Amino acid sequence: MKIIPFTWDDANVQIEALGEHLAGGGTASSFGIASFPAGRRHPAHGHSIHEGTEISFILGGEFDVETADGVAAVAKDHVVVIPAGEPHATTARQAGRVAYFLINEIQE
Repeated sequence: MKIIPFTWDDANVQIEALGEHLAGGGTASSFGIASFPAGRRHPAHGHSIHEGTEISFILGGEFDVETADGVAAVAKDHVVVIPAGEPHATTARQAGRVAYFLINEIQE
């Protein structure tokens, strides 16, 4: 068991990478928790793009998630899946936290 204490700085976007895992089946994953103050966009300019699929569990707050398909409103208890390579940005309409997982296929 591993217990990790957190002290949150709710005035800024805070991303805590909690771990990484390489699997023998050709995948790598990383996971963590991100905290967003109300009104903050991440990234501040442009979009994020990941090599792997991003799966985010909304733990609290309300967010607008922007992709090429438009803007989707999400809140606590929603799960957001963003495919590998898809540009995206998140704006917190209400302060909140997100647990995220990035899953990459390892190209050999």
